[in-house]
Amino acid sequence: MKKIVLIIILINSLQTGLAQGFFNGGAESATMQDVIKSDCCLLGQYKINGSVDLFYNKITYLDNNFKTVNYNRYGLGFNINAKLYKEFQLRLSFYADLNQDETKPKWLSNLYYAIGNYNWRNKTFSYGYENYQPNRFDGSYDFFENMKRGFFFVSYKYYLLGENSPVKLDETTQIFFSPFIRYQPEYTDRYGLKVLGNHKITLGASSRYVIWHNFYVEGAVYFYPNKESVVPWDPDFTYGFGYFDWRSFKLNFSYGNWIANRFPWHDKEMKNDFSNGEFKLSFSYIW
Repeated sequence: MKKIVLIIILINSLQTGLAQGFFNGGAESATMQDVIKSDCCLLGQYKINGSVDLFYNKITYLDNNFKTVNYNRYGLGFNINAKLYKEFQLRLSFYADLNQDETKPKWLSNLYYAIGNYNWRNKTFSYGYENYQPNRFDGSYDFFENMKRGFFFVSYKYYLLGENSPVKLDETTQIFFSPFIRYQPEYTDRYGLKVLGNHKITLGASSRYVIWHNFYVEGAVYFYPNKESVVPWDPDFTYGFGYFDWRSFKLNFSYGNWIANRFPWHDKEMKNDFSNGEFKLSFSYIW
């Protein structure tokens, strides 16, 4: 882990040096217009941003013979966030697996999508619709049926540290807190085929602590008012850490563990540990 952190720092230092030497953009370069010094093609409008990713995670599941299978997934991802009006955005994530074998789960998604108002500012609401179902390009799942299985959400963002807080180590230090509510019209089994119920509500709160120089730790807790709607992969909590610089041409690193984490007083029906989280290297861009 220390080696990864050092590599990221060195690469971003090199990127800043290149920007200062060749583009005069320096450490403040935020968009591709700042980097390449061009006014064409709507550059520098902050209308489009995203990343190109290299990811890895281990997926543990039971096959048809109830045998535990560990599938090591790695591949490429492409994320694009397009602002339609002010902070109202369309978000798309595409995935291409680089390994193919007989143990690959059939439900892995090629596409996630979301639309809504995503506001990063202090004391603001975000709201919209997100879909993380097994949307696949091979036609094995019905795209329109899957639309009923996404969720609508409302969240509120609050910064805990003021500008002159004595606990801030640098200008990036901050604690973000965000309570949320989600409503899912229809939910299915893990394979996205059998409908298990309707009208699922999830309450929760997430938090991210940016410690120093864009390094962060994060976590979230979840509560399900209707206990019968809880399925084995629903988490009681999630956690992660990483390095994130929002500006263009920055290399970022993250780890996140988002499924099947249970508090000790709840039964754990699905195998999940630290190795089942996702490791990701991302190269960011802002149009």
